Amino acid sequence: MSKAPATEFDLLRLFVDEMERQGSNRKLVRLDIDDSFVGQLMALGLETTIAQAQRLADRCLANEWLEHTVMGGKYISLSLTAAGFGVVRSRQLRKQQLDGRGFLKKVSDYIEDHKGLFVALGVVIALAGLLAKLFTTGGGS
Repeated sequence: MSKAPATEFDLLRLFVDEMERQGSNRKLVRLDIDDSFVGQLMALGLETTIAQAQRLADRCLANEWLEHTVMGGKYISLSLTAAGFGVVRSRQLRKQQLDGRGFLKKVSDYIEDHKGLFVALGVVIALAGLLAKLFTTGGGS
């Protein structure tokens, strides 16, 4: 089974995981995008390289989810912003809500998410029924 590619949200999640591991707030946790960081992403079952991790960090920097804390290399001593922390917590809360749904709610949400597919399927079934009725009753008269 192939590993899923890492996303910028996975990168942000590592910052929050490190905050919790250290017991520090976001202003005190600084991480570098280096080989050990890529190793942490891979330990989560995600596939990435250092170049891909740096591109993800660029997206996070552009969205102001990460910020530089010292002058120096572009990927050295990055810190999570309040907006980045909010993104991670929001996604975690959403996942908890989705996981906590009952079976009927999951079925209802699936139908709602795929209603175009169900409409198309209904049209095909109706058309097949109409054609079957035309050909079975039209030939015997």
